[in-house]
Amino acid sequence: MKELHLPQVTGFIATLIGAVILGIASPFAGHFSDKFGRNGILTGTAWLFFLTVYPVFYLMVAAPSLATAIFAAGWLSLVKAGYSGVLPSQLAELFPTHIRGIGVSLSFAVAVTIFGGFTPFVATWLIAMTGNSLSPSFYIMFTAALSIIALFFVQRRRYPR
Repeated sequence: MKELHLPQVTGFIATLIGAVILGIASPFAGHFSDKFGRNGILTGTAWLFFLTVYPVFYLMVAAPSLATAIFAAGWLSLVKAGYSGVLPSQLAELFPTHIRGIGVSLSFAVAVTIFGGFTPFVATWLIAMTGNSLSPSFYIMFTAALSIIALFFVQRRRYPR
């Protein structure tokens, strides 16, 4: 609203459509990860985030409208579904059964708190510091790069269910 001078309803509509896409596509991503492997899908979607988030933000800034907001939210939600639909099973397979509950919950909670909870603050701070409406895309690119690096080091060993 503040940066792009769009009405509040635009954000609500785009977010709703993005959430529907995320809800529909996530189970399909999880299903495909069972067939084709989790690490490849997670790495591919992390690369998609890294490579496409800046152009999507650029489009939003260059042509702010309901249509571009829906496209941006839809695309980013579709890519996020590739990650969100696979991540729970990937996390579960990284821990042996006797510590799986605490391992998954603690690692997920810490990551969501740091990289999800502080995102609005970081995005606002980046725009204020740089004066660039595209700067939040750099934060998303940074988190995607961290994911790519972490996935590179993920052990291929899986623990039994």
